[in-house]
Amino acid sequence: MNQRLIIIGAGGFGREVMVYAEDCGTFNLKGFLDSRTHILDGYGRSLGIIGDPLTYQPVPGDIFICALGSPAERRTYAQPILERGGVFATIRHPKSAMTIYSTLGQGCILAPHVGISCDVRIGNFVSLNEYAIVGHDARIGDWCQINGHVTIAGGAEIGPLVTIHPNSVVLSGARIGEGVTVGAGSVVAGRIPAGVTVMGNPARRFSYK
Repeated sequence: MNQRLIIIGAGGFGREVMVYAEDCGTFNLKGFLDSRTHILDGYGRSLGIIGDPLTYQPVPGDIFICALGSPAERRTYAQPILERGGVFATIRHPKSAMTIYSTLGQGCILAPHVGISCDVRIGNFVSLNEYAIVGHDARIGDWCQINGHVTIAGGAEIGPLVTIHPNSVVLSGARIGEGVTVGAGSVVAGRIPAGVTVMGNPARRFSYK
C-alpha cells in the first residue's frame, strides 16, 4: 500500500517537520490538517491544507504525524485521529542518532542532531528538537516537548505532557511530574511536582502573577 504522510499542524513547527520528512526520503507527503485554512498563504509550499484534524476521516494509505509544540494541543488534535483508526508515523531525521538499545514510541519526532544514548525509554508523541541530548537510562513520558539544546542526564525521569524549553539541563536522578513546564535555561534537580512551572538554577517554582 502506498502510504502518504499527513502533518497535523501547519504552523512553524509543522513546516519544519515537513522538511524533516523530506530529508528522510522515505515519506510521500499528502498535506496538512489545520483549522486555520489560510496559514500557509505566502509560504509557497507545494503542500496545502486538506482538512481539519478534528473532523478528518482517515482513508486507506494515510499515516499521520502531529507537529504541534504544545503537549496538550498535540494530544487534543491527535486523539480524534487515533479514535478513528489513524496510524501515526515516527520521524527520525537522518542526522539524529539513537542507539539500538533504546526505544521510541509512535508519533515521535527526532529533529536533526538529536542524540539518544543507551537504554532510554521514550513514550508516544514525544518531540525532541535540534541538539537535544538524552543520557542513558532516562525515561520520557508520552506527549512531551523537549526543545532545542536541552540536555537530559542519565537516569532522569520525565512524566507525561512536560515541556522543557531551550538550553535547559535536567540532572541525573531528577524526577519531573506530569504537565510541568521548565523555563528556558533552567537546571532541574530533585523532584518537581506535577503541574507547576519552574525556572532558574536550581529550577524553582515560578509564577507570572
